Amino acid sequence: MTTVDQILFGWAERDHEGNAGVRPVAHSGLRTIDRWAKRLQYVWATQDGQGDQPEAAASLVHLVFEDEAAVLRKLPSRNPHGRGGATLTHVLVGDPHAIDTRLALGLHDWPGWQDREPDGTCGPLAPLDLAGLEQAARPGLAALREEAAGIPADQLTTLVARVLADPAEDFSVIARPQLALPMMTALLDIVGPVAGRPWTFAGRESTDKGSHQPRVVFLAARPPQSMYINQRLRVDVGDPPPASETARFAAQLVELYRAAGHPALERIRPHRPLTDAVDVAGWQRSVPIVDGRIADPRPGPDVFLDDALLEQAAARGALVSGQADLVGELRRQPADWLAAALRRWRPLEQRAVRRRALRDLLVSEAVEAALADGPDALVHATADAEPPAATVAAAFLRHVPDEGLDLSRAAHRRLLVVALHLGLPAGALDHGGLLAASPPDELLDFVARHAEYFPDAAHLVLRHLADAGQSPDTARLWYGHGLLLGPVDRIAAGDRAKETDCFRQLLIAAHGPAVDRTAARELVERAGVRAPLGLYAAALELAADDAAQQPIRYELSEQFLRDHGYAGPVTGSAAASAYGTRPHAPVTGGSAAHTPTAAPAASTARPVPAPDQPRPAHPHPHAEWAHPVSAGAGRPAQRVDPDPARWDTSVPPQRPAHGPGDPYSGSGPRTPPDDGGRRGLDRLGLDGVSLFFLSALVLILVGALGYVVLNSML
Repeated sequence: MTTVDQILFGWAERDHEGNAGVRPVAHSGLRTIDRWAKRLQYVWATQDGQGDQPEAAASLVHLVFEDEAAVLRKLPSRNPHGRGGATLTHVLVGDPHAIDTRLALGLHDWPGWQDREPDGTCGPLAPLDLAGLEQAARPGLAALREEAAGIPADQLTTLVARVLADPAEDFSVIARPQLALPMMTALLDIVGPVAGRPWTFAGRESTDKGSHQPRVVFLAARPPQSMYINQRLRVDVGDPPPASETARFAAQLVELYRAAGHPALERIRPHRPLTDAVDVAGWQRSVPIVDGRIADPRPGPDVFLDDALLEQAAARGALVSGQADLVGELRRQPADWLAAALRRWRPLEQRAVRRRALRDLLVSEAVEAALADGPDALVHATADAEPPAATVAAAFLRHVPDEGLDLSRAAHRRLLVVALHLGLPAGALDHGGLLAASPPDELLDFVARHAEYFPDAAHLVLRHLADAGQSPDTARLWYGHGLLLGPVDRIAAGDRAKETDCFRQLLIAAHGPAVDRTAARELVERAGVRAPLGLYAAALELAADDAAQQPIRYELSEQFLRDHGYAGPVTGSAAASAYGTRPHAPVTGGSAAHTPTAAPAASTARPVPAPDQPRPAHPHPHAEWAHPVSAGAGRPAQRVDPDPARWDTSVPPQRPAHGPGDPYSGSGPRTPPDDGGRRGLDRLGLDGVSLFFLSALVLILVGALGYVVLNSML
């Protein structure tokens, strides 16, 4: 960590050597403290600000020596002993490359400046983190640039013209104190670096005499005449600019600065620092002039909001060559600026059609800004712009951390949801380890929440869940989400293969690649008799053995019978309930339910019926994915029939003992007769009604034949 030292200068009474005056009263252990005490022993603040507020009366100074630089805030103060006119100076000392002119200007309103004289109890100061100072200086520098826009153009032109005429000289600028720091900021942005000495400054002084003065000293008024020989060039910004080519060039630079800001000047400034007037003349010849103004050779962001600037940039051929300079600069624009630009560059707008590459650049930068924690308004505006899927996918993968997405972190979840909202193709999620850091409950929750809007992405999330391996908690979490029957139904959207695959991934994540008998029975109990066939198809595929297949096949056979009208619909309170615990007595139809007398073995199919057992109520499935029978329908909706070849072998039938009730109507017990006792009509498949119509047809045929024979004999 790079640090910056502190020194606090204040009035001190006579020491043991009899010296009194301004000297260091506290510092942060600076090794060169004695050297700085000599350098700053004659630093006094201006006396014309005694009645002002501390912020207005303070003077900001930037000094650079051979191996050290400093930024000082000098404040006229009254010490605790009542002596007026002393100077409280707070100094930050560090490397010259770190404490540069822009950092010093940006710290003009830093809240860490000392504004009270020490009372004698001041302890040692602590070193400061340079990165923290740089972060604090950014808004301060931006504020000064905004204030620079309010400087009268002729005053700024006078200053820039005098500096360009002799760039290597030192200057004393006579200007209002309130304009000193904004004017210094504008001068630095326009002229840029100058060979020889860095741009050091003093923001508010009463004199420009003394040793080691900064390059630019701002004076509130012209100092009185003295015998001191001053080699500095004094510039009164109230004077009109001189009539020269350099002054006209300065006016053009000031106009460009006020219109396009400091980035425009950086784009046209020479690569090497200015040395003298010859370099300034060469710079003037190198800039393009259009209608008496300097034309920015590379387009700025404003070409997206101003058609006139767009056409001017196109006329001088700057749109193609300058697009690379817009990368990153568009991303730094405010969110409302980007949203306004996107609305002007909709796909069917003429400017978007004519300049497709420029629109693609704008949309790409908007996608980056939206993914980088952009506000919701920008996300919606970017989605309305219909960014290409490849653009969204590339930007999304750049934002994914190396360890993958952890959906338990709000930032990671938002990144995924925003990318999907912008049109991220689901295939972009098909990367190994993309969601490896996400816990199972977060993956299940994501599917439950977003399956309706992003079904394909939710399907791939289920695959990632299965790829993570079996987790002891996944089954409990899955059951806690109601088996995700609704989300899976929305993901599948009628595609039965996709429905089965979704449930296959969930079963693998919950129970591993093989579902044992215990897991199968628990699944059947929780899913109920009207669960989607895709769930049971996936479970049957993953069943470890015949014992695990038994309860699943039984449910499939029951659904088959129910769908074909051989089992009554679920009614009563169970019909209105959600998926609950499956009754242990399965329903196979008829007035009496059949309950098993013993646990089924692997080689047997259906349990021996118990005709006297009352029929229990069954839980009703969720109407959204259970395909319920519509009101008034004669038979349930058609489904995919289970494969009869995979059914268990039934128990050999017994000859029925006839009792009350119709064995075919379901009003009484019915058992199939044995093969030896079947009647002939039963073998032909004829019942009484069919026999009656067949006999009538035979009599009619015999009568017709007799009538024909009788007529032929006559």
